[in-house]
Amino acid sequence: MLFRLSFVLAVFLACGCTAGLLAQNFRVQVGAFEEPVASSYFKDRGVNGVISSVDDNGIYRYFFGSYPTLPEAEAVQKQLIQKGFVHTIIIDLELQRVLSSALDCPYDRGGPIYEENDSIRIIFFESGKALLDADGKADLDYMLRELKKSPQRELRILGYTDVSGSGQANAGLATERARTARNYLLDRGLPPERMLLKIFGESSAGKDEERFAQNKTELETARKRFRSVVLALVPKKKS
Repeated sequence: MLFRLSFVLAVFLACGCTAGLLAQNFRVQVGAFEEPVASSYFKDRGVNGVISSVDDNGIYRYFFGSYPTLPEAEAVQKQLIQKGFVHTIIIDLELQRVLSSALDCPYDRGGPIYEENDSIRIIFFESGKALLDADGKADLDYMLRELKKSPQRELRILGYTDVSGSGQANAGLATERARTARNYLLDRGLPPERMLLKIFGESSAGKDEERFAQNKTELETARKRFRSVVLALVPKKKS
């Protein structure tokens, strides 16, 4: 039995199999498995009330409640981690809805490849760098204008990298890229509470694309697609 750690599979729930589960903004996922587990698996570790579901990929997912605000979900996540469920994750349902509508559920392919639209923009970076080019600044300026026009919306800033380098280094680089985007908007007067960073680092789809590259040109093309920050406008969460 393999434990699926990837956020990619976790958010697959948003691609057609969560129609009746969207009453709250955040869900806490305790585990995801290729085979079902007995309820005693959680009860023996002091966790009662876990709800199970099966997604369209046949992955068994186990949730510990839905919550209206991120701090509430984070508090539950912390408690579950302390009980030994170190891979507990928080699923932002509204963010998934926006992203999954961009291009036939892009998370199903494990990466940040989206089709740009009125709610999504993508910033690309040079290898190993977190510097904004003219196109990236233009995308951020667009988002700033949209946020000023629509006070009921806020921005998700999602940081990614290709799979070259170590996982730890990539996580740091993805964080730096996302912060660069946020700082650009902060410097132009956007309040920090209207932005939320999410760091994903390298993706499984990036590994797949590299594996199938036939030459150096294809390899570089594949890597460029994942050196990115995704900007997503979502409805503002009620406090």
